[in-house]
Amino acid sequence: MKKFIIFAAVLALLVPTLAMAAIDVSLGGFIKLDAMWDSDGGVGKNVYLPPARSNDANAKHGRLKFTASGTRFSLTVMGPDLWGAKTSGFIELDFDLAERELLGQGFTASKSYVPRLRHAMFRFNWPTSELLFGQYWPMFTDWWPETAEDGPTQMTGTPTHRLAQIRFTQKFMSDWTVAALIGDPTQTYLGSAANNNTGPYNANTNNGQSAESPRVEGKIVYAHDFWGKAAYYGQPTPFTVQFAGGWQRNVLRTGTVAAYALGENSYIPATPTGVINVKNQYLNPWLAMGSLFIPVMSTQSANLAGTASILTQLWIGQGIEAFGYTGAWSNKYRLNNNLFGGLNYEADLLQKFGGFVQGQYYFTNQWFVNALYAFSKAYNVSRSLNAAGLGGREYAFTADNPQTIQQVELTLWYRPIQAIKFGLEYAYASANYFAYALPTTSNTGVPVGLGAANNVNRSHFGDNHRLEFVAFFFF
Repeated sequence: MKKFIIFAAVLALLVPTLAMAAIDVSLGGFIKLDAMWDSDGGVGKNVYLPPARSNDANAKHGRLKFTASGTRFSLTVMGPDLWGAKTSGFIELDFDLAERELLGQGFTASKSYVPRLRHAMFRFNWPTSELLFGQYWPMFTDWWPETAEDGPTQMTGTPTHRLAQIRFTQKFMSDWTVAALIGDPTQTYLGSAANNNTGPYNANTNNGQSAESPRVEGKIVYAHDFWGKAAYYGQPTPFTVQFAGGWQRNVLRTGTVAAYALGENSYIPATPTGVINVKNQYLNPWLAMGSLFIPVMSTQSANLAGTASILTQLWIGQGIEAFGYTGAWSNKYRLNNNLFGGLNYEADLLQKFGGFVQGQYYFTNQWFVNALYAFSKAYNVSRSLNAAGLGGREYAFTADNPQTIQQVELTLWYRPIQAIKFGLEYAYASANYFAYALPTTSNTGVPVGLGAANNVNRSHFGDNHRLEFVAFFFF
């Protein structure tokens, strides 16, 4: 509460100062209420954690949650002209710094959410070009599916992080846009760095910044009104195709980590099977993405009734957590010796591909429905190199990795006026893991036993059903 009072006081002083220094300052954002029930209590508010296996009694119980932490507000500052360009600044915050219950901290009685800086940038805009400085979206977040949860399909569909950057955007020939940026080689924080969920190279001192090279990204966009437009987040939008790519470098420091062995046709528990040494080396996360928006039933005006669209996005990459995917834990390790335990491993980032397809139809300008399927899948992993000590190159993971994650979501939206929006959603998520797990007595992952009776109940599949209601007030 003390932090929020200090923040509010600083903001109250800042707004008059900005108003005197700039032409115009405007407040924006929305108030959001989320109310959700999950059949798996551990998937997180944004469904960014893979569902636990179906034989884990500690996770397979319902969870009911109400929260307003997705609320956000922003300041847009229109500055004076400079060098023939319009200048502007943008600052946005929400209250979703952490899901405190996942960190074992619980909630206070007053639900005291922690403010989080989402965006802080300023830009110069000429008629056909833009130069941007500050923290803002990367190139991979232009096309979000319109689902109810915060960070839509974060686990499988669209990255949702932001990075400090310098970006230049150029439009030409009316229909084409190209952009490039250099920025912070960011990491995605998920749990304690010590548990290696995101890999030891992303620990606090071993992240991308240690490689001393920036993140680089680029994109090219073609948009043209061939036969009319359809709605994208309520805005009439023409046929659009976009390609984006990004790369950064990370440093893996020498050290020891717990490893999960990967096997085929043999009992390999979903618990660490050994401690390994990793070598000091560079790793290179990269991501390539294509997005396509197609108006199927179009309009030539602002009237959206009777319009329909298809939005699809496909991506491929490695070490994708560096780009904002938080549910896949994309590291794998390859043994370069013939014995398991204590010897050096050489690291490979887990390679994955995925994407989503979304269909949307407007019954009227107020009522519309959204249907979505999204997935992600690891590839280029050999399950035939299984138990430890068999010689050759073996595979192991620094976390209990899912091989395939899938999501299906159906949302009914109602927006009676521009300021008010309601949504009711059913969502289903499933995960198939590389390793099997036996029934557990606790969430520590320690098997009850290795007897035949328990072995029958081993599982590498988990799923979650969600019902969610959301209400927005935009201002």
